[in-house]
Amino acid sequence: MKVIVFGATGGTGRATLRALASAGHQATGFARNPASLSPIDSICTVSGDVMNATDVAGAVPGHDAVIVSLGNSQNPFSLLLGARRTTPRDVCEVGTRHIIAAMQASAIRRLLVVTAFGIGDNRPHLPFSFKLLYWTLLREHMADKEKQESLVRASPLSWTLVQPVGLTDASASGIWLADTGGKIRRNQIPRADVAAFMVACLERDLYERATVALSGYRGPCRLPLDRCHYVYGCVLSESGE
Repeated sequence: MKVIVFGATGGTGRATLRALASAGHQATGFARNPASLSPIDSICTVSGDVMNATDVAGAVPGHDAVIVSLGNSQNPFSLLLGARRTTPRDVCEVGTRHIIAAMQASAIRRLLVVTAFGIGDNRPHLPFSFKLLYWTLLREHMADKEKQESLVRASPLSWTLVQPVGLTDASASGIWLADTGGKIRRNQIPRADVAAFMVACLERDLYERATVALSGYRGPCRLPLDRCHYVYGCVLSESGE
């Protein structure tokens, strides 16, 4: 499968490129500075700015699926202190609009988008600690992701919205809770597990036109490991939790 990743230079984007390559897929990283992706083996790179519709339209054709891992990498504290803006405040919204248009023009349907837990469909499940963070430091970031999700849901594509909890750079655990009802277990998950989950979604046609809350999991698995990757609701019900 040929898959292009937007937001490829971020932590989750890099982990996704590695996961795709490890699974034997042809991965393409779209980035303003593709040279920064050179340590990742077996991937192709495309230079471009996601805010430029022409750049995006030229990169998407020829792929079977698209993964979007865009985000505002600017430190919110620095913005509060008056730092110069380095990332557009609407990068997720505008970039995703360009990507959806390019996919429709190229008749590519499969789209996975990484947003954040507790927005859109899963807003009622957001813990208070997350709400406090979103309402204060990350208000601008979350508003952008809300608009991004609205664009994806309104599209005719075969989309999956992936809402991970707090991301870490820990090693992959190979086990997680993926729930379309907004249930989470741990408040953190390794980026490597998010990447592996998305590869599983592509390979097994999982969660099409669904929003998935994705969180780390701790405890025994009562199903075969290959099922624990994505049918965790059964594990929870079997264990009585």
